[in-house]
Amino acid sequence: MIGIVGKNYATNNKAITASYLAKSVMGLESQIADIVVRPKYVEEIRKILLYCSEEKIAVSPISGGLSGGFACPTIKPAGVQLDLGRMDRIIEIDEANRIAIVEPGVTNGTLWAYMEKYHPDWAPPIADGAPPAATVMGDAIDRGFSLYTSSVGPQGDNFMCGEVVFPNGDIVRTGSWALPFAKPFYKYGLGPDMWSFLMGSQGTMGVITKAAVKIFPHPEFKTVVAWGMSNPQDMQDVTLELGMKEFGVAHNTVMVQGGNYPLVMTRWPKDKVPHDYEFYKEIGFSKWWMNWETWAQSQKELDNAVDIINNHCKDFAKNRAKDGAAMKQQELHPKQIASRMKKPNKIAIPYSFWEAGFLFITFYTPWNECAHFAEMYNAAMKKYGFPEVMWIASIERCRQAICMPIICFDSTKEEDFEKVQDMNRETTEYALKQGWLNYRPDPYIHAPLTYSQAAMYWKYLRAWKKIVDPNMIMHPGRLGLP
Repeated sequence: MIGIVGKNYATNNKAITASYLAKSVMGLESQIADIVVRPKYVEEIRKILLYCSEEKIAVSPISGGLSGGFACPTIKPAGVQLDLGRMDRIIEIDEANRIAIVEPGVTNGTLWAYMEKYHPDWAPPIADGAPPAATVMGDAIDRGFSLYTSSVGPQGDNFMCGEVVFPNGDIVRTGSWALPFAKPFYKYGLGPDMWSFLMGSQGTMGVITKAAVKIFPHPEFKTVVAWGMSNPQDMQDVTLELGMKEFGVAHNTVMVQGGNYPLVMTRWPKDKVPHDYEFYKEIGFSKWWMNWETWAQSQKELDNAVDIINNHCKDFAKNRAKDGAAMKQQELHPKQIASRMKKPNKIAIPYSFWEAGFLFITFYTPWNECAHFAEMYNAAMKKYGFPEVMWIASIERCRQAICMPIICFDSTKEEDFEKVQDMNRETTEYALKQGWLNYRPDPYIHAPLTYSQAAMYWKYLRAWKKIVDPNMIMHPGRLGLP
């Protein structure tokens, strides 16, 4: 590896290899790699994969290690940790075709700052909630959640074409990019959509080295509208009704997200804040709420969108709500709105203050089933002794919900890890019976439980991996692939 990347970029120093374990917030199990290798060029990656394929050495690529998909090895021997952080070029911003071409090491903070300076009228699809050091690519190939997912669809839909190095050394470009003189303007390209096959693969099929991502207008007229309610059913139903106002206000609401009051409570050290609801009630927090982050091209358009949201919520509270008397508009301080508008943000980080450890366990549901999910999972968290922290957000105008219980636990206690996994197993068994899909699976619980119920899908997933990775050197990822 030193012969390929140089002595400064390959190491088996135990302090460095162990440091890669410290970044995950989406999984509890991973192994320490034998060595960390940090290539900068596509040809270096090609040589690494050819060598490892011939010698049958495991390879685990990461772009930054801070996205929720965290691709740390879950097998022994753990082999090569392929850190792509040095591949950090913003290759092109094409305003006319509304795409940016980036390498895997480009971070949310870097791309946002670059666009703000040189292309201020356009916003890149950075992950919402992930820290500035998380990478755009890491979130994308995990089909994550961008700052305008509620309006335009999941993060995977924002990625048009890519370049991937497969373990046999082949370098393949997908979509229209497969033609040498074509721009990466068309995802579906020359036949079947090969790029979507790689979405969600988490590096288990090959190493993605470039991607073309959509950029969207970044207007100056913005605000946040928030409504509170007493239960998740009203939160679900009023949001769905507003999401159905397509070709109108629903497209202005770029980020629609909500949850319950423990989302606030668990963002401070456990011994510093009141733990019962009465304190939050007195200062105006509802038990549940929903935020509509709204963008518009003019103040008139913004005012109209805000009026539609507020009037619809008032009508819903009066005529259709389960508990209309409890529904009320949340008066936000200008600093709260400004904080929400600041990108990239670090909203995920403070949960670690509660008891040192936190874990995001995420499912996709149809939007009109997210209240049921919230009630089920909150009951499970209460049963296992964890605070009932629930975050829910809209994908593509409430066509799907992304439901994220945030598990705050004591990472110094082995029994807490066991409780998390016992709860994980119980809730996953229930969720699968409802037809809900796990996102960023646990390789020892979610993946086997899911694929055991989708045998034919699993058969072809293994077959496709065998084609691009015949020696099975790419790590199994959180998918539990061979």
